[in-house]
This record gives sequence, C-alpha cells and structure tokens, in this order.
Amino acid sequence: MILRKTLRHATRTIAHSVKAYVVINDKFEDELREFITGAKKIAILGIGNDLRSDDGLGPYIIEKLSIDDPRILIENVGSVPEGFARNLAEFGAERVIMVDAADMMKPPGHIEFVTKDRIGGITISTHSMPLSFLMMYLEQETGGKTVLIGIQPKSIQFGEGLTPEIQEVVEKIIRILEHVLKEHLRG
Repeated sequence: MILRKTLRHATRTIAHSVKAYVVINDKFEDELREFITGAKKIAILGIGNDLRSDDGLGPYIIEKLSIDDPRILIENVGSVPEGFARNLAEFGAERVIMVDAADMMKPPGHIEFVTKDRIGGITISTHSMPLSFLMMYLEQETGGKTVLIGIQPKSIQFGEGLTPEIQEVVEKIIRILEHVLKEHLRG
C-alpha cells in the first residue's frame, strides 16, 4: 500500500514537472466542429474554482470568450455544474461543452476532448458529482449531448491565477473556441 502511494506520487511529480503540452493539433478543432455540427443552441460551461490556481481555467476561459449570440450560452458554473441543469434545459442546449481542469496523469497542459463514454480514469477534485454522472444527468435534463474539454493542470493548490504554462494553453483554447463557434454560427 505504501509503495503504491509512493509510486503514484512519484508519477504525479514527474508528470507535473514536464513542460506544458501546448501543441493543440487540428484533431482538437475537428472534434469540436464535429461535436457541434447540426446544433442550433450550444452551451459552454466553465467548471472550477479560481481560488485553486489552474483549477480556475474553466471560469477563466468563460470570462475571456467574446461571443455574443443568442444561440450560445456561456456560463461560469463554478464547482457545482449540476446546479445549472435547469437553466440549460430552459435555454434548449443541444450541445453542452464543459471546460475543466482534469487530472489525467498527463503532462501539464495536455488536452482531451472527452465524451461520457470515454470519461473513465479522469478525476476532478473540486466538485461533488463524478463527471460521467454529471454528463449523463445533463443529457437527461437537456436532451442534448455533452462533452468535456479536459486540461491537465499543473497545480490546483490554493492561489489565484493560472500557472504560466496553463495560461499559454488556455489562450490557444480560447482562440480555437471562438474561431470554431463563430464559423458554426455563420453556417
């Protein structure tokens, strides 16, 4: 048991000491485009706690997105995204994109586009409901589809502001989200 904990800690330390993975390839954009295809109303939810450094990346992305269109709902849902299900249903969200820090045991800044059937093994430490249940719950409440844009944090220790490595990744994600969503809205 002690050896297992020590190995897990060592793996985490190694994974978090590697330079941020900031190459966002075309696959990410393609997956995003495919996910929103045909959707008339899209919700983007920033999940996280901005008092825990990189865990605040979801709310940060939401704050910086500049899309003003009634077909797009952009919300900072903090650490309790399940409390927002009714608003999503009333909005009529056909696609729900959740953005959150996700511990995938990858280098900081690693990005995954995760559907509910691929969610196993990804943990979030700052909200109470497992993401697979959250995704199923939101789909049941809205009738739409959900996806997580999970970003491996470097640190979720108490402290305000993102680490520089994650800041760089997040800025790229903001540009991609804005580009793909505006392209989708233009038809």
